[in-house]
Amino acid sequence: MNLHFIAAATLALLAALPAHAAPPADEGRCELRVATGPRGKVYEKLFADMRSVCGGEVALCAVPSEGGLQNLSLLSASQADIGLAQLDTVEAMKDGDENVRQLQVLLPLHSNLLHVISLTAGSKVGARTVFDKPVPGTGRTVQVRTYDDLRDLRGAAVGSAQLMGQMISKQLGLNIVFDNADSDERALELLRSGKVQAVFTTVGWPSPFVGQLRSDTYTLVRFEHKPPPPYQLVKRNYQSLGALNHPFLAAPNLLLSPPYRSSGSYFKRVAALQRCLVKNLDSLQEGSFHPGWKEIRDAQNSHGLLLFPGAAAQAAATSETVTRRK
Repeated sequence: MNLHFIAAATLALLAALPAHAAPPADEGRCELRVATGPRGKVYEKLFADMRSVCGGEVALCAVPSEGGLQNLSLLSASQADIGLAQLDTVEAMKDGDENVRQLQVLLPLHSNLLHVISLTAGSKVGARTVFDKPVPGTGRTVQVRTYDDLRDLRGAAVGSAQLMGQMISKQLGLNIVFDNADSDERALELLRSGKVQAVFTTVGWPSPFVGQLRSDTYTLVRFEHKPPPPYQLVKRNYQSLGALNHPFLAAPNLLLSPPYRSSGSYFKRVAALQRCLVKNLDSLQEGSFHPGWKEIRDAQNSHGLLLFPGAAAQAAATSETVTRRK
């Protein structure tokens, strides 16, 4: 992987993000500020589940953001205490940010799927324009059904897809030109207007935004390559788009924490949250919570990063204290 390319792309994307973090969404008592994501998306829903199950042990408040890329910046700048992000985004940013390099995995989470959306009828490319209107009889119509069809086209990328899309384009030699969009809705506007030929957005399955689209207008683009690390191939369904066993490129998500001092209050708070989530993982996977929790198979899978030692360290300290008292 070209580290110079990734570093340059990351810096450019961060420069495009808002300069200041959004204020916490919740007023009142707050023991841990959690960098989440856009309202209505999976990160926010997972946060709501965490607060529902463990809020009685640790008071949590949300710091909304544009997604994992901004969450890492919030953690690095101490504008959030813990946060959610994709593994590939962490890998890309840690070479240029010591604070990101030191982040530890509190809990592995679900995978984010790269949803690539095109127009079913195809998009016109190469048309001459007069007063921003295409000249009839010029250009050609392209139908984008697989990643190979994206070669030399334009895409609108949202959130963490702004980095993931560029990385995949580089790795597969697709030469896609990206326009950054601040929301899924804005990206879809760019697609419908013909300014781009595909929308790139990363989100856990199922995506409410993607689920409301219909196959007579939109198509999900298929990933038909061997996934480059650290990505995986995941198959999911979207009935409204006629997509059954559809192959997606997926990136694992992580709940991350800075390496707090073991004697400090933040370490104890994060350790309490970690212990609570692990203890209640069965309930989160079997109850009326987001289906993303069901993807967690091993609560100690750090995907090659450092694992936050909170719960284990606290248990050892408690055991040592009990032994001394005896």
